[in-house]
Amino acid sequence: MGNEVKYLHGQDGRLDLPAKLDEMDFCPDVILQQESLGRRLFLHGLHKLDCIKVFWSVDTHMNMYWHKYYADLFDCVLTTQKKYVSQFSKACSAKVEWMPWMAILSGGAAVGSGVIPHSRREHDLTFVGRVTEHRRSRLWFVNFLKSQYALNLEDSLNYYEMMSVYRQTRVVPNEALFGEVNFRLFEAAACGCAIVTPDVGGGLGELFEVGREVEVYNDVLELKERLDRFTKSPELSGTVGMAAYARVLKDHLPDSRAAAISEIVAGLSRRNISADRAELLLCMSEFLLGEAGDNCVNWDLLLKRLLSLGYSELRNAALFRIFARSGLTDLFMKIVRPYLDKSLSSSDCYFNMSASLSALKLGQWEVAKHFWYAYAALGRSANIVKPEDDVHLLKLWGDAAFKSGLSIRSGVAFNEDEGIPSCASDCFFAALHRRPSDKELYMKLDSVFNGVKGGEPTRLGFLSHLSLHYPDDWRISAEVAVTSLKVFRFQEGLKELENARVLAEKSGQDRFFYRKMESEIPLFYKLVNRSGM
Repeated sequence: MGNEVKYLHGQDGRLDLPAKLDEMDFCPDVILQQESLGRRLFLHGLHKLDCIKVFWSVDTHMNMYWHKYYADLFDCVLTTQKKYVSQFSKACSAKVEWMPWMAILSGGAAVGSGVIPHSRREHDLTFVGRVTEHRRSRLWFVNFLKSQYALNLEDSLNYYEMMSVYRQTRVVPNEALFGEVNFRLFEAAACGCAIVTPDVGGGLGELFEVGREVEVYNDVLELKERLDRFTKSPELSGTVGMAAYARVLKDHLPDSRAAAISEIVAGLSRRNISADRAELLLCMSEFLLGEAGDNCVNWDLLLKRLLSLGYSELRNAALFRIFARSGLTDLFMKIVRPYLDKSLSSSDCYFNMSASLSALKLGQWEVAKHFWYAYAALGRSANIVKPEDDVHLLKLWGDAAFKSGLSIRSGVAFNEDEGIPSCASDCFFAALHRRPSDKELYMKLDSVFNGVKGGEPTRLGFLSHLSLHYPDDWRISAEVAVTSLKVFRFQEGLKELENARVLAEKSGQDRFFYRKMESEIPLFYKLVNRSGM
């Protein structure tokens, strides 16, 4: 596009960017950092640079919990996931724009030979991705595909190899980890495949026209119906695949994204951020990433940097959690004392929960209760609930976090033994770890994960447990069935649906059962009506 571009890559850890630019003898008008999924790179000194700074959050759905702080160092944050634009806008002061991922042509398509006709392609269906026991939904997805179709399953391919396989594939069934618009959508479309992808919303219909350029599904019944049509008709799959390929050429190549980013940059103004604020944002980004288990963080250095900052809620919440996990009671009490004597206070749920549950981990029960009472008093209720024990306190904080919008942290696996809860699901998991027979906790967790895309496998476990305790409740049985079908448990879901139908009829509530099916599993409802059930 006529710009002089310097490209820094292959680095991780911390980079003093002003020093690096001096070394390069380069004075940029714009800095664009694209998130690297394998190597975490934190840019230091951004506040010193007199130019526009942009961060492209690629895996927002997995990293929002720390991106919301790191992005605030920039003038603008781009996210590949449209549904996160509003969350970013609330969490940071940078301008926020939706910038979807792109299709990068490879192989024959990259050199102008176009796409291979579907009638000459080698594979009916291909799925490229790692399948492990840790991703249960994907495992069930692949097992379903294997049971119904001649699936070509591939793993550990480089980009060129993967694109070569797609160029020989007619149909690509897609699966999304957390309801995201993912790379596979663009990769398969760039090879002219007919794609059947989850109906994740989030701008999907703006990227590809549903029904003409891609097909979508909400459950395994819809997935099977779409795949059956495509596998039986190379002409149909070819028509949809070519339409997707044409859309890629028109709107989704790198030059389209470069033009869009350039247009955004032209309208940006530089934000002024103090050195202390920049350091706090960097410290919080590294702290949260490290607390989630990333090995890129130097904890000794991070602790020194946090201690060098002035008092703030974010800084103190991080210190509470670090001291508690390290068993440093004296240092924890030194930071917490101004809050105990009420010379300092906070109305923030995350701050008070961090202080309370850090104290709980250190065995400081009175301190743990103090922060609960301080936060609960903000609700102006005459009857503040008194925590009876650690499980009760965890339940109270879980309810408070849920009401405050701190429901779950996508992309973070909580350790019930060692972790300090950061959200509602963490609190309830920690409580359940202490009291696994508490049915109320299963109900609370079911409420937290209900409607969360990507949370269905976890929710299925809670529902299955509840169904054992309430075997005659058709509503629970129906939820088990619907959730099973959403996580590709085909036969199990159909069997549970029949069980729910029988239970509903016994209780005289079959009309409510069918109403639920019409709303949540419309294809099943149509099939039932056709069969005269």
